[in-house]
Amino acid sequence: MAPNTEMESPMLLIENSVEGRLSLCQKAVEVLKSIDQPLVVVAIVGKYRTGKSFLLNQLAGKQKGFPLGGTVQSATKGIWLWCRPHPRMTDHCLVLLDTEGLGDVEKGDESNDNKLFTLAILLSSMLVYNSKGTIDQQALQDIDYVTQLTNIIRTKSETENSEGKDFMEYFPGFVWVVRDFTLELKIDKKSITADEYLENALKLKPGSDEKAKKFNLPKQCIRYYFRSRNCFVFDCPGNKNVLQNIETAKESEMEQGFVQECNKFCDFIYTKAEEKTVPNCGNKKVTGEMFAHLVTMYVDIIGSGKLAVLDKVVENLAEAENEKAVNEAKKHYEVNMNQMVVLPTETATELNNIHEKCQKDAFDIFLKRALGSSEKYKDRLEADIKKIFEDYSKRNEEKSKEKCKDLLKELFKEIDTKITSNSYAKAGGYTEYLKDRKDAVESYHSNSQKGVKATEILKEFLDQRMTESECIRQVDQGLTEQQRRMEAEKEKQAQQELQKAASDQQLQMFNEMMESMARINEENMNKMMNRMREEREAAREEIKRLNEKRLEETARMKRESGSPCIIQ
Repeated sequence: MAPNTEMESPMLLIENSVEGRLSLCQKAVEVLKSIDQPLVVVAIVGKYRTGKSFLLNQLAGKQKGFPLGGTVQSATKGIWLWCRPHPRMTDHCLVLLDTEGLGDVEKGDESNDNKLFTLAILLSSMLVYNSKGTIDQQALQDIDYVTQLTNIIRTKSETENSEGKDFMEYFPGFVWVVRDFTLELKIDKKSITADEYLENALKLKPGSDEKAKKFNLPKQCIRYYFRSRNCFVFDCPGNKNVLQNIETAKESEMEQGFVQECNKFCDFIYTKAEEKTVPNCGNKKVTGEMFAHLVTMYVDIIGSGKLAVLDKVVENLAEAENEKAVNEAKKHYEVNMNQMVVLPTETATELNNIHEKCQKDAFDIFLKRALGSSEKYKDRLEADIKKIFEDYSKRNEEKSKEKCKDLLKELFKEIDTKITSNSYAKAGGYTEYLKDRKDAVESYHSNSQKGVKATEILKEFLDQRMTESECIRQVDQGLTEQQRRMEAEKEKQAQQELQKAASDQQLQMFNEMMESMARINEENMNKMMNRMREEREAAREEIKRLNEKRLEETARMKRESGSPCIIQ
């Protein structure tokens, strides 16, 4: 398990000041940014002093961690964070969020409570609501925060009043935990499960008058907003001494029914709580860095009292992630090219092949991180990589030129010495010069790793020495006029052949580069289209599933209340 998921103790993530101002703790944000694994985010909310922190400590596998407090005063202010290796899912991080108790008499700020409740929902993939006693009408009135959500968030910017009909796409699973439960789980003398107890409590009251609508609204919201709902009922953990010292109390000192339900609850969360995902983006799994971005945006928007438009938040996240995807892929390409390319390459094909491999790897990295509609970022990545490759091609040519010139200088050193000492200024000197030059050129050809400019530089070099060659030829009185003409013609023909070879090599380099670019662009576009198709299909399946669930809930609520559902 990656070490960056190991936090020995919780830390404050969102500070809630005495005046009710919400602000981010940057140290916690930096911790989140260091986690590159998918997150399973479990947040707990509820009335203050109901034992929320104890449950999260159990999920963390620790007896101590989140402050429990031993008095009637609320111990948690704001939202605290604890990142742990997930006990069941390999290479996943379990993120636990402990939310300040709602309804704190010392604070007395319902608006502030609504903001904390909303943040807990938007940040989590599983929301645990903690209460005491029973799920009765008072308990449902206490969770009235759920009816206020449409005043704080919208799913789409163009929707004036969505009534939360699309919230399920963005909302987590919902678990209601009832503490100090003393009743028997029975209806009409028949035993029921805790989940059935919750479903019974959420049944609607028949009628369509204002009183019935108000009575039913919290129930409708819970049933219509959350993608799943479950319930756990806990006995009292023990006597007053156990309650006050629960951080140090042994399991043997607690009521066994409480211990068993606690183990059952933890097992459920470990098994059923899903990864945090990004809606409408193929359910892309949220990593620590992405989560840090979401926290930052939500705290900024909700903390300032603005209306949070969820599709805009996703769009903003996608833009940030796509920007990072381009930079990460570009850096990967640069690092790989730097490791694999040794300049000069013997041929342009060699450089093109390395470029193709590095670009494919970079594009795969881009697709893995990219979110939503990312075609313009794909185009930008391709343009950036093309620019880097063109620079490599230019440096490859310059390195080849430099190496070829140095090699020719070295191979013609003896010829230059003979020219300086007038060794060729004699009868037969031109023939000797031609032989020496032929030997030097053959040595040049046999030398490897000259690079892509080998032919061109040889031609330029010999062109520059044509005057020198002609002077030696004229000095050589031992040659007949006919021989001189034949040798001159042969030299001219050799230069023309070199010119053609250099032009052919340049044309081949260009054609190979264009073919390589065409192959890569076609492959990248196919990968891009496949990813978009898969994401659209995943989004369609998810929306279809949620729509079926919404329709089912709507029909059930209509049957129960005898009137149309308030949330349409």
